[in-house]
Amino acid sequence: MNDEMASDVRMCAACPKMCRHVCPTFFAWRSDAPTPHGRALLLHQEIKGVRELDERAIQVLYQCLECSHCLTWCKPEIDIASIVESRRTELAEEGRQPTAIKDLVSIVRSNHNPFDEPHSKRLEKLELPTSKNPDIVYFTGCTSAYQEEEIANSTINVLSRLGFKVALLEDEWCCASPLFRTGSLEAALEQANHNVEILNAHSAEKIVVSCPGCLRALTIDYPKHGLEITKPIYHISQFLDMHRDGLGETDPSIQVTYHDPCHLGRHCNVYDEPRRVIESISGIPPSEMERNRENAMCCGNGAGLRLMYPDASKKIGRERIEQALRTGSKLLLSTCPFCKNLLKQQAGDEIEVLDLVEFVDKYTKDVN
Repeated sequence: MNDEMASDVRMCAACPKMCRHVCPTFFAWRSDAPTPHGRALLLHQEIKGVRELDERAIQVLYQCLECSHCLTWCKPEIDIASIVESRRTELAEEGRQPTAIKDLVSIVRSNHNPFDEPHSKRLEKLELPTSKNPDIVYFTGCTSAYQEEEIANSTINVLSRLGFKVALLEDEWCCASPLFRTGSLEAALEQANHNVEILNAHSAEKIVVSCPGCLRALTIDYPKHGLEITKPIYHISQFLDMHRDGLGETDPSIQVTYHDPCHLGRHCNVYDEPRRVIESISGIPPSEMERNRENAMCCGNGAGLRLMYPDASKKIGRERIEQALRTGSKLLLSTCPFCKNLLKQQAGDEIEVLDLVEFVDKYTKDVN
């Protein structure tokens, strides 16, 4: 850890720790340990030689969702999530990652997705376009391909209805976001190098992604490590916002609330585009939860937390559902396959959970 990080850790460890009140892992565990301050204190003690980073301390570092909500409350703007990720990377180099994370790395290296599905089945559930000379490469991401195929199929449908020719890649690999976030840098760069090569070689001029994790990986993580994609990259919400006039309208009485994914909002600063798309279709703005935009609560499904601590992840997701229910809305929309997957499971029959592009596909298909 460099001197600047050590200084930030010291400052965070000495802080009055008010950010714990928005930290989702503090909500889940009700303990000071899994909070930004708690993690910083452990790292500060390690730097000063007061305490080794033992197994319990490593658990605390992996109880961070890296949602960066603490950063929005931090006056000195100390990015403790990035510092935690940096230390996780060192733990990987030291061979001290938790077993579940080591298993994740092995799975992604073998199958190029984190769900232990055969790579040959990546496109099996999708309605493949047959366009010649495509305008757009649709980078589906693993969750849309293997678990939330409705999102991928709606994306293909909507882009096609807008007049674009769409291509999917048979040899798309995991964007590596789960590996970057858990500190598995070597394995992440293996996936990233492959994706950069095939995306740059494709004839299409634009890339559209469903997953904010993919957006962050392709536009922030890859360039950080010297890997540049030579085409513009858009999250589907950004692309739909650019083409709102072609989407049509639906019943303005539908009351919708919107969940800001951490990677799309706090990490990539995309807040207005999804809301403009919702309003253009429903005729009214979404009914905002009390925690929205920069202050939105994480769904609980990021950075390895659901893999290692599923009960805590579900507890966080359920709290987000409660916040959505308090708006009185009939629909909860997000713009992240990961978010939709967890929130849908926690919602049951109490509120319908859809991705934004599913909402567009479902409610405007007969309008155009």
